[in-house]
Amino acid sequence: MAVIVTGASGFIGGAIARAFADREEPVYALCRRDPQIPGVSHQHWDITQPAPAAVQSLAGKATAVFHCAGVASVSADDDELYGVRVTGTRNVLDAFPQARIVHLSSTAVYSMADTETELWEEAGPKDPTEFPDAYSRTHALAELLVARIRPDAAILRPAAVYGPGETMFMPYLASLVKKGVLRLPGGGRQKLTLTHVDNVVRAALACLDVSSAAGPFNIGDPTPYRLKDAVVTHFARMGYEQVVIDTVAKDKALVTARLGLRVKRVFKRGNRTRLALVEFLQHDRTFNLSRQQRVLGISTTQHLIPSRFQ
Repeated sequence: MAVIVTGASGFIGGAIARAFADREEPVYALCRRDPQIPGVSHQHWDITQPAPAAVQSLAGKATAVFHCAGVASVSADDDELYGVRVTGTRNVLDAFPQARIVHLSSTAVYSMADTETELWEEAGPKDPTEFPDAYSRTHALAELLVARIRPDAAILRPAAVYGPGETMFMPYLASLVKKGVLRLPGGGRQKLTLTHVDNVVRAALACLDVSSAAGPFNIGDPTPYRLKDAVVTHFARMGYEQVVIDTVAKDKALVTARLGLRVKRVFKRGNRTRLALVEFLQHDRTFNLSRQQRVLGISTTQHLIPSRFQ
C-alpha cells in the first residue's frame, strides 16, 4: 500500500512527502516536476488534465492521497487558479475514489473583510461569490467540492505557513525591507495565528493515523503572535536582513496598495500580492485550534516567541 502526495515539488507537499518517506512508507509524488526526494517515486501528472493510465494504475494500492497541489501566488491568473484548485481537485478525487483523502486548504476560506478572532472551522468557507479575488475563491470552491464528493475527507486549513523552504508570506515581507526598515500596516501590532510547516506535517501524519478524522481542521502554532515580534525573530533565524519595524497607517496602506494595483494594470503589469498583504493585515486573524487537538490528537509547537498581549 502506498501514500500519494500531489504537489510534492512544492513547499508543503514536499515536506509531507519527506515525512512519510522518513517513516518508510511507500510514497508516490504526483506532480509535473520531479521533487527528487530520497525514497519518493515520481509520476508525472498535470492535474488540470484527467489522470493518465500510469496514475490510474496506482489507485488500487493507494492508502491515502494528500492533495497538496496548488498555485503559490496570490496574483496568479484566475484561469490558472481555477484549473489547478478546482478542476485539478476534481481530477484527483476521480482518480482515487477509494483512498483516504486529505485535502490541503487554507484559512483564506474565511472572510478577509472582518477581524477574525478565535474562529472555529464552521465560520468557513464563505460563499465563493463573496471573495473579491480568485486566490481565496478557488480555495473555497475546492473545499466545497471535496465536502460534496468525499464528506469523509479531512481538510487542513493552516494559517500563513512559514519555515525552511517557504515561498510566500515571510519571503514577501523580506522583499519589502528597504535600508533595514520594514513598514507594516499598524506597525505590525496585529495578533496573528501563524503555522510552522512542521506543524502542518504533524497534522498530515495524524490524518493517516486517525482514519476517522473528517471535515475541516484549523492548523497553527498554539499561541497567536504579535506580527512584529514574529517577523523580527523569524528573520534573525532564517538569516534575513536585520530589520526595524516602522508604522504606516492601515487605511493609508490600503489606499496606496489599491492605487498602485490600478496603475500597474494600466501598464499591464498588475500584481495583486501587495494589496492582498495589506488587506490581510487590516485586522487580527486568530483561529480556534481545539479541533486539531481533540480529533487529530496532536499538540503543535510554538516555533517563534509567544506574544504577550497588553
